[in-house]
Amino acid sequence: MARLMIVAVLFLAGLAAGCGTVETAGQRNRRISHIADMQSRMMVDDIDTILLLDQNTRLSRWNAYVGY
Repeated sequence: MARLMIVAVLFLAGLAAGCGTVETAGQRNRRISHIADMQSRMMVDDIDTILLLDQNTRLSRWNAYVGY
């Protein structure tokens, strides 16, 4: 019975402690703004690719398109 109580107390202490790291409000805001910046850059890259505005790849020895 005592072992069961010890296991139960340790289990509850583990649940109360949680897992993961604690970050400050500034760190959280920087993380969120960094994610938003990356997503907006990826969206611009995707739009450029769809509209064929991206740079030439130069994988061929012939220039298929002479752009800007």
